[in-house]
Amino acid sequence: MAGLISYRGAAFWIGLALFSILEHRIPFRSRTDPALRHASVNLTLAAVNGGLLFLLVVGVERWGVVPPPTGLLSLFDIGPAWRLAASILYLDGVTYLFHAAYHRLPWLWRLHRVHHTDRDLDATSASRFHAGEVVLSATLRFIMAIPLGPSVAEVEIFALLLLFSAQFQHANFRLPAVIEPAVRAIFVTPDMHRVHHSEQPAETRANFSAIFSFWDRLFGTYRMAPQTEIVIGLPEYRDRASRTLIGLLRMPFTRSREPAPRL
Repeated sequence: MAGLISYRGAAFWIGLALFSILEHRIPFRSRTDPALRHASVNLTLAAVNGGLLFLLVVGVERWGVVPPPTGLLSLFDIGPAWRLAASILYLDGVTYLFHAAYHRLPWLWRLHRVHHTDRDLDATSASRFHAGEVVLSATLRFIMAIPLGPSVAEVEIFALLLLFSAQFQHANFRLPAVIEPAVRAIFVTPDMHRVHHSEQPAETRANFSAIFSFWDRLFGTYRMAPQTEIVIGLPEYRDRASRTLIGLLRMPFTRSREPAPRL
């Protein structure tokens, strides 16, 4: 299981390189913060979180707490392709619910707001998460996977798709207008996710989907807005001091500046 983490690391750098090239060749928005400072903060968080996830996985292996795949999937004799598809769909739905909860429960929002303080969305923004949220989400996803019973490999394939999707939807470019709506009908696109990072609360509380966009349509949280009018970030955290690496690590433990999330 720990060996699969190395594949995730390789996928991280491949995706980051690919989308960074696209952002350089066809950028959509002008930058607000200096690029080097922005990337250094996000990638340092990525390194910290990656290290914690590795230790978590090693601990799980060391203590042998990975249950055998005995959930619902074990009750049906379906092929590996259908098993994988069911696992991805189920875990993506669970991730949607987690994301919505992070925006609706104040104690979870204290962790998740670190991600939303970013004023420049790009591929590195996919890694801008507090360590507490990363560990909590990984633990909850592990628990929620037990009823379905996917294999470790199936869970890891989902994690790779989730990583690639996150880098894609945060990237600072736009798909051609002729294909963007068709892609958005199935997958979360940068245009769709950019709305979620708006400073307008009504837009921030929308578009929670991770890979497949239809979860938002199903649960009534789908919303689009004119892309050139979107202001990214949280207005309460415009100052540089609150968005340094130390400021972000301390943020869940400091007094909230923004109104409490609405249930």
